[in-house]
Amino acid sequence: MRGVGFVGEGVVFLFTMALTMIGIALLFFLGHGLNWFFEKTKIPDLLILTIIGYLLGPVFGVISAEDFGKAGPVISTMALIVILYEGGLHLSAKDLMSSSLPSAALSIMSFVFIAVCGSLLSYLVLFNPLPISILFGVAIGSTSSAIVIPMVKKLSIQNKNKTILSLESAFTDVLTIVVFLVLVESFARGHFDLQELLVGIGPKTGLSASIGIFAGLLWAFFKKRFSPILTMAFAGEAWALLLFGLMELFTLNGAIAVLTLGFTLANLNLVPNWLSNNFSSVPVSYKDMSILSELTFLLRTFFFIYLGLLVQFSNINVILFALLITIVILLTRYIAIKILYKPKNYNLLDVLVATAMGPRGLACAVLATIPLQKGIQGGQWLQDTLFALIPITIAFTAIAVSLSESKKGRQKLSFLYKSHLEELTANDQANIEVKKDN
Repeated sequence: MRGVGFVGEGVVFLFTMALTMIGIALLFFLGHGLNWFFEKTKIPDLLILTIIGYLLGPVFGVISAEDFGKAGPVISTMALIVILYEGGLHLSAKDLMSSSLPSAALSIMSFVFIAVCGSLLSYLVLFNPLPISILFGVAIGSTSSAIVIPMVKKLSIQNKNKTILSLESAFTDVLTIVVFLVLVESFARGHFDLQELLVGIGPKTGLSASIGIFAGLLWAFFKKRFSPILTMAFAGEAWALLLFGLMELFTLNGAIAVLTLGFTLANLNLVPNWLSNNFSSVPVSYKDMSILSELTFLLRTFFFIYLGLLVQFSNINVILFALLITIVILLTRYIAIKILYKPKNYNLLDVLVATAMGPRGLACAVLATIPLQKGIQGGQWLQDTLFALIPITIAFTAIAVSLSESKKGRQKLSFLYKSHLEELTANDQANIEVKKDN
């Protein structure tokens, strides 16, 4: 009987392994297929992937987030690291110099606007306790790096706007995570530490960026001196994973470090000539970039399907409030973009896409579970609302981006930014005026 049981377990193992291999293969082809679909239709693949995850999990119960055990969060974090690393490799120093201040201004303004509005709506409309209302407002303060960075790369906006939006997503992640964790600990123990908050946002972020730059130079040095050893595939990505892990281990910001690592490797031409001989001229080869691109596809595909598995629509009130917050996110972004994006520097497409970039993602999902674990009153409501908010904001972003990329869509939305109409041709403007007259 024991032999029969052993054989049965073996058959189940082989069957499970076969399904796993099939699933990985399908993820690969699905990622590429949806990327092609995005390029053709401008309907973001991430929205479709999230919907697929939601259908497979909460709707039909085929799989659940628990089925992945500890592997789910680990692979999701790997996806974020690889996306940030690749995003840094596509940042140019010229764009960074012209975009860092606008990115910082947009990050602070959009974070403050939505944090205040979200907290007030939770406290005044739903009558939630003040601590959980404040935590909710802070938790929704960041745009998702894992969504924004790969999305803007394929859009038709100016490069400097791509850089601004990519940096904003990284900056707001830092703001949201640091402020949220300090506040949740303060509420749990009944004592607020302002110094801890300021150190987390300022010096720690600057130190993390500096270490990321040093890690980039160190990797270029290693590639020069030990090229035969470090030519293997995935070496650069492994270096990014190592950097992220060490940074988090020492309570620094791994995301910022990985982003600046990629940026440093992409801009080694700025190193003085007398020093450049010590660094590899091609620290990231074409082969490395090809492998990185394929890896990003696979991890990003898994990430958004996994995100769909986490989605929970607990009741109609939670859904309605999540819809309200999504609209408020767009309104606060509209105000911030209106103030910061001047017509002489940005066209209509730029401002419409910037306004649409309000998706919430991994940071939101991770922070959602913490207040409940700490026993803070209202923690379950916070978790349910944030899990409902994530797919709704992604859907709104997808729709708004698709409209913005469409010429007809821009014409319909042009009333939002009349001062940016110079992007349209005279014929387009005439058509708008005719529609108004009719």
